[in-house]
Amino acid sequence: MAFPQNAINSVTLGGIVQDTATHQFVPVALHRMTAPLDLVSPQFDPLVRPSLAPFLLESVPERLPSRLPPPGMAQLHCHAGKFIGDGHSSIVFALNDVKLDGTPPDERSVPRLVVKIARSNRLAALAREAWFYDEMECLQGSSIARCYGWFEVDLSSNQIVPAWRDHPAEESGDYDHALDHDATVHPDQLKRTARRDILSVLVLERLGDKLPPGRHSRTVRKDIVGLYEDASHLGVGIAQDVRRHNILEAPHEQPCLPSLASPFSSRTHSWRLVDFEFGLKINYTLAQFKRSYKGHVRRMFRDTEEEGAGNIMYIYPESEDSGSE
Repeated sequence: MAFPQNAINSVTLGGIVQDTATHQFVPVALHRMTAPLDLVSPQFDPLVRPSLAPFLLESVPERLPSRLPPPGMAQLHCHAGKFIGDGHSSIVFALNDVKLDGTPPDERSVPRLVVKIARSNRLAALAREAWFYDEMECLQGSSIARCYGWFEVDLSSNQIVPAWRDHPAEESGDYDHALDHDATVHPDQLKRTARRDILSVLVLERLGDKLPPGRHSRTVRKDIVGLYEDASHLGVGIAQDVRRHNILEAPHEQPCLPSLASPFSSRTHSWRLVDFEFGLKINYTLAQFKRSYKGHVRRMFRDTEEEGAGNIMYIYPESEDSGSE
């Protein structure tokens, strides 16, 4: 029996927070957060012209009921290990020395894990991503990573997170651009944009390597297009951030859980999508979603091939060439 994604109630995390007086790393206890159902506001393209009717729904699809059991009370004890990567909103570390109170009967049901840490000025972005993991629960383990929860702790005045300093974002500025994608910003998100003293993390299963540069087979290309198609069935658009760095291999290094078949295509994918802070919940039909993501995916593969050939990769504007492949 697999360890349920909602089994963990709290996380004691070492190796991330440092005491400014002793300069020693101290463990901190983070508690599970629940993203409000209305944290992300739907986007609507109005049916202003009859010609648009085949491409737009009257409303966005409702969230599917959760299939998880009642929330558990397990406590996860772990230590941040190897630095895996970072982006403009977060920093990712492998988790070592993983122990669980309230351990499941079969230790093999707990996969290798990572912790995704929000930058101090990107708390709203991580909350938004947590919401999308909840929204796409049925795709966890098939098209996207399994997410074991969103956890937070308030830091005291004598606690710092060296990773924020050691792995700075490429761009400067405090504004969280993830909020640009919401029609209205949730009050909780507005409060989060003013805070700089919260450690906010996602605990995720550890995936494989990112999509490498070079030319990829038709099988790989079709498989990856299928990931975006799966999200479309839920009314979720993630074409705004199509990059090879957001496409990772399905987990294969033990311990890991087996890949699940897509609930929509019955295909078992070899890849997973990550990073949903710029996602949209929108009233597109499947045909319109396809028009939206296939051009971006095609350009991503073209850029990836050029990168593998040693050429300078050019990032094309999002609005250019959005037709299907």
